[in-house]
Amino acid sequence: MWDTALFSAMETQSAIIGLPKGLSTREQFLMHELIIVNARLKEPLEIEPSHKASEDFDLMDVLRIIDLALRRIINMAKELSAFKELMQADQIALLKGSSIELLILRGVMVYDPLRDVWNPRSIHGEKEMEIRLNVLKMSQRREHYEEHKKFLNTFDEKWRRNENVMLILSALTLFDADRPNVTHITKVRTFYAQYQDLLRRYLQLTCSPDESQRAMKLLLDKLVDVRHLNHGLLEVLYGLNLNEVDPLLLELFDLGKAPRLSADV
Repeated sequence: MWDTALFSAMETQSAIIGLPKGLSTREQFLMHELIIVNARLKEPLEIEPSHKASEDFDLMDVLRIIDLALRRIINMAKELSAFKELMQADQIALLKGSSIELLILRGVMVYDPLRDVWNPRSIHGEKEMEIRLNVLKMSQRREHYEEHKKFLNTFDEKWRRNENVMLILSALTLFDADRPNVTHITKVRTFYAQYQDLLRRYLQLTCSPDESQRAMKLLLDKLVDVRHLNHGLLEVLYGLNLNEVDPLLLELFDLGKAPRLSADV
């Protein structure tokens, strides 16, 4: 069920947000909802000051930042009306399956290809923080750095800078019925189809017919690449000292047994 009061408020903001004309009422609702929950993700992360400069961060430092970012991503998912309609077991299954991929997509949005850094709008002490991509070279699986860099640099600049498109891709990533342990597969596929139709319609309204078809294929192919990177990044995490990893991350990444996620969802 839609929140009609929320939709009425969102409807008046259409010109400000700059959505293309021609979206259906349902499509506008889905898009506005993504934009609103994303506003919280755009707020700077406050990282506790340490003796290290951000350029000297190692993988464990980055993992602590990942922990903060994933908590926000989980909270964002919990605000989506479609996600609220799912049973808790399916919510947990989707979050466990998509968390790293959602993080990778956020990385696409904040990547600076000229400096080869992520700029996630984080505050480290009193300074803005950047994360160098080459921190991935510190892992036992060094080839993941090259794979990740290639993925970022081959992501079409037009689309990675289009926040609306990236948010729809995030929704598609979240509502993937092929995740392990999803029970209400048909319902999850219905939500996925809604966001897939939204992406197709958005591209049709902002591109020529030929370009919209090419872009649709390109973007969906990129989601396949994200899944591949997911496995590579997990291998990076497997090489870390698990005694220093937060229980929530242990649960999300299946690195250990912890009940924390069930309590948080």
